[in-house]
Amino acid sequence: MIVVIGAGLSGLSCAWHLREAGVEVVVLEAGDRVGGKVRTVEEAGCRLELGPNTLYAHDGHRALLARLGLDGDIVPVADVARHRHVLRGGEYRTLPGGPLAFLCGGAFSARSKWRLLTEPFRRNRPRQTPETVAAFFRRRLGQEMVERLIDPFIGGVFAGDPEHLLASLTLPAIYDAERDAGSILLGMLKRMHTLRRRDSFTLRHGLESLPRALAAGLDVRLSCPALGLERGDGGWTVVTAAGPIAADAVVLALPAPAAAALVEPWLPRQAQDLAGLGYAPMAVVHTVFRRTDVGHALDGFGALHPRAERPFAAGAIWSGSLFPDCVPAEETLLTSFVGGMQFVDRYAVDDQALLAGVNDELARTCRTRAAPLRQRLTRWAEALPQYDERALPIAHAASVLAGERLHVCANWHDGVSMADCLEKGERLARRLAGDRTGA
Repeated sequence: MIVVIGAGLSGLSCAWHLREAGVEVVVLEAGDRVGGKVRTVEEAGCRLELGPNTLYAHDGHRALLARLGLDGDIVPVADVARHRHVLRGGEYRTLPGGPLAFLCGGAFSARSKWRLLTEPFRRNRPRQTPETVAAFFRRRLGQEMVERLIDPFIGGVFAGDPEHLLASLTLPAIYDAERDAGSILLGMLKRMHTLRRRDSFTLRHGLESLPRALAAGLDVRLSCPALGLERGDGGWTVVTAAGPIAADAVVLALPAPAAAALVEPWLPRQAQDLAGLGYAPMAVVHTVFRRTDVGHALDGFGALHPRAERPFAAGAIWSGSLFPDCVPAEETLLTSFVGGMQFVDRYAVDDQALLAGVNDELARTCRTRAAPLRQRLTRWAEALPQYDERALPIAHAASVLAGERLHVCANWHDGVSMADCLEKGERLARRLAGDRTGA
């Protein structure tokens, strides 16, 4: 018996693959629903994603969806998604979509273009170890690229500050490519043949249908938190209000602070490492307008907001353009993200002030001409784990825990995206199933 503590995407992926391998598994979830921060709601004909908005997946993920009976529900992003925008001088500018567009466009200065072209010939090494994301790209591409592209990208995708997040943990593929080839561009070119093609999409009934499908058929016990762990003969006993559960191994698929509390009586040093991990807060604001009340074309995936522009929101996704079926005809949906480590003060304001800040910014940037038809605010106090220096001990702590048959499978170790969570769950399940069969 293996007990998975936590019914987020990582834990469910692990449990599902364990069951497919013939391993008896129980999933314990403290809350009243599965999916963790993957959550979809339907309101007034609108499909709202309160957590992740798209799944950036490859053929392996599509194969999983087919096995779950969800392949017919895949909804690709609209063609406009290939366009990305960045706020500059108070207006949105289209980011270059390729080398020629980068060289000919006006989004970046001639100096930045030259630095990118000559990046393969730049033989500089890190001035600090470990190297932050900002220091890494500043060394390779220059300050303007950090301020105008990397800074808002990290803020929007990781809710982080590139001056603190570590390149090796946050962007391992790019970091390793530069380390191995002496160049980001050359390193990524060498790795292109090993990269799997990925596409962004959602599901017809929302992304939450994925964790629900994974949970179907599993022994998932909702509103059943793990209250403690006790050492057993060759394994662990998980203490719950409904009684103890004996386990050969335990999968820790819950937030780092909760995992730390469970392991602290047995492994206090590792618990301290887990408890020290930082999280960023983020508010998600869904705003619905009549399409005719929005002056901007909304012809893209969304927009990045560099800190240098002093924006209110960290960025926005133009959900109604990506997935026209997520809103009624003649309406559009804008999803704004407020907070993250760069804008903690924006997150800290009360709900009324936060919504007012979003609406004022939409009026300036998207040229909205009327009040929203509907608006919803969702706050995540611990939205995303931060892969900064506090995350450095996590890999070693996870290794020590695994030696005690306590296995980490969560977004605070080895990747935060939905795809990362699916993959780490499958990898761990294969390893645990192999250990049981001697394979």
